[in-house]
Parts: sequence; C-alpha cells; structure tokens
Amino acid sequence: MITPKFLQELISSPEYGDKNSETYKRATKYMNILYPGAVTFDATGRMMRPEYDMTLQQFYDAQHEIETEFESDKSEAEAEVLDAYGDYFETIGFNFNIEEYVVPGEPIEVKVLMPGGHVSKRSLETYDLNIPEFEIKPKIWIWHSEHGENSCDECSENDGTVYETKEGIPTCPVHPNCRCWVEEIELDENGKKIGTKVYKGQKQETKKASDMQMSDKGIEWLKGKEDRVLDKLGNHVIYDDATKKPVNPNEPLPKGATIGYGHLVKPGEDFTNGITEQQAIALLRSDIATAERAVQDNITAQMSQPQYDALVSLAYNIGTSGFKNSTVVKYINNPDFHSSVYSDLESAWKAWNRTQGKVSNGLINRRQHEWNLYKRGIY
Repeated sequence: MITPKFLQELISSPEYGDKNSETYKRATKYMNILYPGAVTFDATGRMMRPEYDMTLQQFYDAQHEIETEFESDKSEAEAEVLDAYGDYFETIGFNFNIEEYVVPGEPIEVKVLMPGGHVSKRSLETYDLNIPEFEIKPKIWIWHSEHGENSCDECSENDGTVYETKEGIPTCPVHPNCRCWVEEIELDENGKKIGTKVYKGQKQETKKASDMQMSDKGIEWLKGKEDRVLDKLGNHVIYDDATKKPVNPNEPLPKGATIGYGHLVKPGEDFTNGITEQQAIALLRSDIATAERAVQDNITAQMSQPQYDALVSLAYNIGTSGFKNSTVVKYINNPDFHSSVYSDLESAWKAWNRTQGKVSNGLINRRQHEWNLYKRGIY
C-alpha cells in the first residue's frame, strides 16, 4: 500500500516527534487503522510492508473509522464557520449546510486478505471539506416583491435575492406598475443588521449609441449566452450551429459552421486544427466590434448601458443586415412607430427565434435574457 499523502505529511511533520502532540496521536491512529496489527519497522525506522494490509473485516472497520473521524471534522468545521458567520448568514437568509461542501478525498489503495485466502486490491474512501472563504460585507441589498393581490408576477422570482454590490441590482421599478422594492441593509463587523432603509436605486445614465461601446460586464454576459464546443484538450473546434455537434474535418462545412463564441466561419478562414481560448476571445471581440458598429450606425435614441449591451447581443446573433432592417430598430428610434405585424418592441424583439427556418428553444431563451437586460438591466 502506498502511504496516503495526508499520512505522509503527518509523519514528516516536526510535531510528530512529540509523542504527546495531537499530530502524533492522529498519525498513530491512522497507522493502526491502515496497518492493523501488522506495522513493523526496520532498523532505520521505516515501515516494513506486509504481504497484505488488512483482512476484510479490518477493511470494513477501517472505512468506518475514517468516516467516524470525518464526521467529527465536519462538526468542528461547521461550528467554526457558524461561530464566525452565523449572524451574517441569518441576516442574508442563507442556510449553511456543511454537507454541501463535502468533496471526495484521496482514495487509499489497500491489499485485503479475503476469507478465501486470496489477496484483493480495494480502496478506502476518504473525504475532504471545500469550504469557501466567506466575506462579511458592510452593506447588502435585498430584493422584495409584493405578495397578495398586488403581487408582481414578473419579478417574483427575484424575491429575497441578496446583492453584495450595487452593480448587480436591476433597475427598480423594472416595468410599469411594478411594486417591487430593494432594502439597503447596513451590517456590523459580525454581519448583524444595524440599519436598514429603502434603496432609492441608481439613476441610469443614458447616452447616444454612437458614443458607447459594450461594457466588460456585457462581454462576459455575452460569452455565457454563446454556444461553444471543445475537444479533449480544451481547444475550440468547428461545430454545426443547428445541431451543436462538432464538424467532421474531412467533410464540407455546413451552412452554419461556427467556432469559438458564435463566430460563423467565413470563406477562406481555416480552423481545421481548432483554436485556443485566447483566440476564441479575440474572435469574439472582433465580431462584437462589427455588431457594435451596427448599433452605433442604426440606433439614434438615447439609451442606458444595459440597453446598449442587449442590442449588441441581438445584432451579433441575428447579423448586422438583419438588425439594420429590423422592426426592433424602428420601434426604438421612433416612439410613434407602429407595426401591423408586431404590436410592440418586445414582440418584435422576441420574433427572432428561428434558426435555419425552425423555431429554436435556445433562441427563445436568449431573446428573453436579452429582453431582461434591455428592459430591466438584469445581467
């Protein structure tokens, strides 16, 4: 049996030399678990390997001991976290469950003497805790939706959402007659509530589209909305936009051949060997620039940053020609515009839901996300 890493660290620790230390006691306990009654040492003090590590019953006992020890570790870790952040969790309505942070540990390979007399290789399962570094903010914001007769169905899914920065808070009210509100809460160093008031919101600055560019937040948001297909090495490969499946390099490219984050492969471009993540991002930024120019050249109305970012996403997805001639542009530029086909801007926007002539659930979802960004500022 290869001595597991955690046991090697215990044995090599300076504290191991002190037989009264917790390190020595813990190391000895695990050596007795893993080498029950069979631990011997040579003249240099090194452990001598037996033909087998343990019997089957000892294997079961060792697994039980490991799990019992881990239960104790979990209890101690949970107590430490709640002692430091309990008040904060209560304030933000967060239910800390230590089980959610349990991850598989390093398995321990052992040779087990089976009842029939043969030796079988088995693994003792170990466990670790992967608890993040929590941070108590001096101020948080909580979204509240009305309930009852005046319930705001459109925003009800945001009810109770906690925001740790102002930047992530949607514009409130988010639509006509919206009765939602945001609570601004001041916290002490322990995360306990010491002050609260209604958050008045941030006034959305508007500009001409010709003076704007897509925000970094918008670019990251857009990356999450684009499909991508990677090979085993993590490189981007060409895929069919309709099926989202990799394209066979020995076959002609389909009409919707795509690579990276939504980059349609153009005649003369050769991506046979795929591209790296950095190259995919560079392509995305280049394509975004084309979509940005489409928005800058065709939108005359003043708008906020989230609205601009949503329009760039739409132009990037439907193409600059489709965007330029769209009913969406007409509605935004002319408050008095009316279409006999689409009753309002939202229906005109969401009508772009087809790929290769067929309605796509993916595009339906994308249009909804874009609309939430345009109308509500929700990234």
